[in-house]
Amino acid sequence: MKDVRNDAYDQVDKRTLVEMASYRQCLSLEIKVLCGRNVTLGYWNDKFDTPDPYVKLYIKTAPNGRRRTKIQNNTVNPTWDEVFHFLLDPEIENTLEITLMEADPISDDLVDSQTFDLSCLELDKVYYKTFIFRQTSEVDVEMKVTFCSAPSDMRYSVDLCSDESNFVEKRRHVVFKAMKKLLGREGPKTPDEVPSIAVLGSGGGFRAMVSLSGVFCALKDMGVLDCTMYTAGLSGSAWYLSTLYSHPDWPDAHPSKIREDLKKNVEHNWWHLLTPSWLRRHLHIIREKKSHGQPVSFTDFFGYLVGDTILKDREDVPKLSEQRLKVKEAMVPLPLYTCLHVKKDVSAQTFSEWLEFSPYEIGMAKYGTFMKTEHFGSKFFCGKLLLSYPEPPLTFLQGIWGSAFTILLQRLLHEEQSPEETVTSMRNTGDLREELHGMIHSEDVEPVGEEDSDEEDDATDASSKEEASMPPDESSDHSFRKRMLETFVEKFNILKTRAGRAGLVHNFLRGLQLMAAPVPSEMRDVTDAADQMATEAKRMYVVDSGLMFNSPYPLLLRPQRHVDIFLSFDFSARDKDDEMPFKELLLAEKWARNNNIKFPPINAKEQYKKYGMKEFYVFSDPEDPACPVVVHFALCNKTFKEQSRPGVPRKTTEERNFAEFSVFEDPHGSYSTFNFHYPPKPFDRLAQLNEFNTLLGEQTIKDIMVECVRKQRQGKARNGKRRRSLLEKITDFFS
Repeated sequence: MKDVRNDAYDQVDKRTLVEMASYRQCLSLEIKVLCGRNVTLGYWNDKFDTPDPYVKLYIKTAPNGRRRTKIQNNTVNPTWDEVFHFLLDPEIENTLEITLMEADPISDDLVDSQTFDLSCLELDKVYYKTFIFRQTSEVDVEMKVTFCSAPSDMRYSVDLCSDESNFVEKRRHVVFKAMKKLLGREGPKTPDEVPSIAVLGSGGGFRAMVSLSGVFCALKDMGVLDCTMYTAGLSGSAWYLSTLYSHPDWPDAHPSKIREDLKKNVEHNWWHLLTPSWLRRHLHIIREKKSHGQPVSFTDFFGYLVGDTILKDREDVPKLSEQRLKVKEAMVPLPLYTCLHVKKDVSAQTFSEWLEFSPYEIGMAKYGTFMKTEHFGSKFFCGKLLLSYPEPPLTFLQGIWGSAFTILLQRLLHEEQSPEETVTSMRNTGDLREELHGMIHSEDVEPVGEEDSDEEDDATDASSKEEASMPPDESSDHSFRKRMLETFVEKFNILKTRAGRAGLVHNFLRGLQLMAAPVPSEMRDVTDAADQMATEAKRMYVVDSGLMFNSPYPLLLRPQRHVDIFLSFDFSARDKDDEMPFKELLLAEKWARNNNIKFPPINAKEQYKKYGMKEFYVFSDPEDPACPVVVHFALCNKTFKEQSRPGVPRKTTEERNFAEFSVFEDPHGSYSTFNFHYPPKPFDRLAQLNEFNTLLGEQTIKDIMVECVRKQRQGKARNGKRRRSLLEKITDFFS
């Protein structure tokens, strides 16, 4: 048997928290375009058409570097009196390019262009300048540079934000009551004795989403969910959590009711959403987003496809910040979501940084930098909110959290198969990392100008022409839908590239100052990639966290969250049903070790040799009482085949046939990572299997909770003795 620990460890390079971001003061440049004189394109041109001049301003190093005046019609002596503001980095060279243009119905004409070194401007002084074009045309401008005094719009700290801290304090008292009721005399006696419990769901597409819906039903029935502080998910589990927490009936309704709604929504294949009217409507939405200066990618399209499936029939498109209302009274755990920040030209295993999402804020703990949730996707510079866009819909975030699955759409475009045949042909287990490795080609380069452009596209009427070119409603067969999808992709060349398959947002770290922290000597050879984090980059590429490892431990291993018990649910792909289910857990262990964070030793080989395949395993560190405990639930169909509820044997043939199925070796790929179609029977089988497996661990979870309460009580006693001892020494000293 191969050593799972060593194989898994090879996939994660050594990395630690090496840098912190901080606010850096920038310059504010005000340019007022006053008026022009003798604007001309030449004698003969002016004979036939009086100029319609306007001015374009471009500062390559400014985050809002492209601006333009309005057109002044039929005049050689225009008056604009328009004011424009730019933010500048004082530590680099900034140059203004000013261009005089003449509007034309067919194609605008260039009069001339000039450049000006902005470093010659003195602070707080008004500077007047006349630019001369073609030795005749003149434009007067007024410029002034000041230090930008506005406060930062970001938060710089590794501590929890005040909203989350308040939630934790309120939730601790709710959990205290629930835990006392659940554990009786063995429960906590004060809120200080309450251990912090977190529920984690791995990725795995709809398989993970459906599985976690069963887990939550069991946790609620067991009373454990009421004792939980946090819940976190990535990829498919993030889809479930975001569906649950955005449901209008949550948290008042039982998770089983919301599970039934989800079952109805995934009963039909999402492929049938791809009608001409659906594509036309979403093409228009994405074009509108791009026209307002926001980057777009295939993830936008994929997010709508997933969201319109699992959030079907919602009256309003939900937003992540709205989940604050769900946790306002702290009656349910705080949900956390994640994705990775990556580079467009290297794999996630080579370079990636964890980005975390909560209803309160979004940011990177690595850099201690966070923004309000509603500002995600907006444009920042040096920590200042330069351009605020509407909060992105939850569907866009769902597209990012599960963006690895865009490879399925890419495959559909390149293979002459139906969606069902494509799913079956993509390995039933569906290892996303292997599939994506095969999808990336060296010639897959980004179109020239996409990354460097900082211009807000002019809103034109082109969208109506493009919509007119969409295929009419004709047929519903595979080839027709494939042609429609190809037409959609043709509208945006960026969607064909590797960069286009990642989520794209404005880089909120742009212009910040990075302060290096001490790095252990054994880490220095592997931190170069992190040191290259470009705060000058205009775009940020964000992808599915499962491409690094498939469980959201980094969110909850933050020391500030003080998690004592991890209930870890792993729905990751395996080649065989009886294959050791520890690969992702070992990757999480290594991540914790590399970042000097307490984590129990994962003696995977020993546990598997001793117990074989079973529904859950317990990992703890007997030498360190402060180390958290991990209860790791594996996706396997074992006891469920024999029992309908824990301890209740299956009696009828119908009951036994219902439970007799394979998860990872199913010949039809019913539970493949790439399957987005769950009819009622496969849905019920998978959801009930995970509900059953979770219920099997009920007593074990309670026993661990009791033990953690005991440790908390002993810790309080030790601290109390130390405080009393110190007080006695102080009293003796003054006596």
